[in-house]
Amino acid sequence: MYTIFGGALGFVAVIALSMFGIGALLQASLGWLTVMKWVGGAYLAWLGIVVWRSPPSGIDALAAFLPQFIDPARSLFVQFLVMAGTFAATEVITETLIASMAHRISPWLRRVGRRFNLACGGLFVAIGVALPLRG
Repeated sequence: MYTIFGGALGFVAVIALSMFGIGALLQASLGWLTVMKWVGGAYLAWLGIVVWRSPPSGIDALAAFLPQFIDPARSLFVQFLVMAGTFAATEVITETLIASMAHRISPWLRRVGRRFNLACGGLFVAIGVALPLRG
């Protein structure tokens, strides 16, 4: 359990660094948010392709993913609490389930692991293309 909570806490720290760094960028120029959304979308699409080969770094994925959801008209701190809290809760629940079922799902992952990576990579590509295009 320490590993799971430590991992979730690490991701919360990464989310904080990403969001507050992006927040400083937003204060400088709203145009940079648009640039970050397009660059982030392109990077997510590229990460999708990387997932087809091997899992990408969580830091990379978060840095590309978070700018898509920041609303410059709202409190960055409140947005951080909602995003980090949601991510941390999801991470703890998911990792706890995976750890408790590892012996059951490992044969399944050996059989479908490659297809699972292809599906996840395809999802990243789709999100990377769709997010910058949303209004």
